[in-house]
Formats: sequence, structure tokens, C-alpha cells
Amino acid sequence: MKVVGFVGSPRKGGNTDILVGHALKGAVDAGAKRTVVHLNDLAFRDCQGCGYCKKAGECRLNDGMDDIYPLVQECDGIILGTPIYFGMPTGTAKSFIDRWYAFLNADFSSRILPGKKAALILPQGDANPDVYAPMAAHLSATMEFFGLRVAAPLIVPGLLEPGEVEDDSAMMDRAYALGRWLVSE
Repeated sequence: MKVVGFVGSPRKGGNTDILVGHALKGAVDAGAKRTVVHLNDLAFRDCQGCGYCKKAGECRLNDGMDDIYPLVQECDGIILGTPIYFGMPTGTAKSFIDRWYAFLNADFSSRILPGKKAALILPQGDANPDVYAPMAAHLSATMEFFGLRVAAPLIVPGLLEPGEVEDDSAMMDRAYALGRWLVSE
């Protein structure tokens, strides 16, 4: 089993990074191999909507996503962690998901190999865990559109300072459990 954690926060060591890392620890403890990708470290462009991938079966941009597409295809589980900025995922996380357009055939069926699971980790500053629930549901639906089985999103509200999630043992336990779920049958 292989699990890849994609961190959509520009802040290494911040709440998103910590939570994704803890989820990956759960996956490793359940027997998986892990890979972490900090999306902010990649140099990739936004999807150009050119349609080249529909004809050629691959994206023509030849950038930082070239190494990511195989990771998505080869893994069994995906964790996408992104803080919520102004009610949305970070721009980097959104651009990352937009580039998944290259995983669609011309008839919009998914080229992602079946049987994968996904988990979303969504820290936010707002103390109300339901305030951005529609956005979380949309991200889940997007992953499901590509054929992934998606756990209920882990929305972690009220985080304003880097690293403060480590003081919330319940949320840390939930992140860990998500990682274990990715490896379970």
C-alpha cells in the first residue's frame, strides 16, 4: 500500500502540514508506505483548458506536475490537506485539482486507476465547523467524480496560530484515524 499526502499550505510546520503528517503516520502504522508532497514547492502552471490531454492522454505543459501524475496513479490512498483561505482551498491546492483535468478521457470518464481512497483535511480559522461545509462537500464530490472513495472531510475549525492543532488531541486522533482508514479494506 502506498499513500501520498499533498499539502496545499505554503506554511511548512503549520497546522495543515502537521495534520497531514499525522494522517500519514496512521497510514504507515497500518502498513503503508508514504510520500509527502508540498504543493508550494512545485513549479506548475494552471490548467490551460487546451484539451490536449483529451487527445494525447497526457498534459502538454511539462512542468512540476509531470512527477505528480504517476504518484496519483501508483498510490492506493491520497490525502489532500489545504487550509481554507477566504472560504476556499488555497490557490495552489485549487490549481493542483484543476490539473487533474488531464486524468479525464474525452468522454469525461476518469483515467485514474480504480480502487483508490481519498481523505480531505481542511483546517480553518473560523470557529464554526459548518461555515464552509459546502466547499468541503464540493471537494469531496470532485474526488468522487474521479472515482475515488472519499472519507468524510476532516474540518478543523478555529485554528489561527501555526502549530496550535497539536494541542487538540481529538483532531490529531481523527487525522491519525483517517490515515489508517486509507489502508483498511
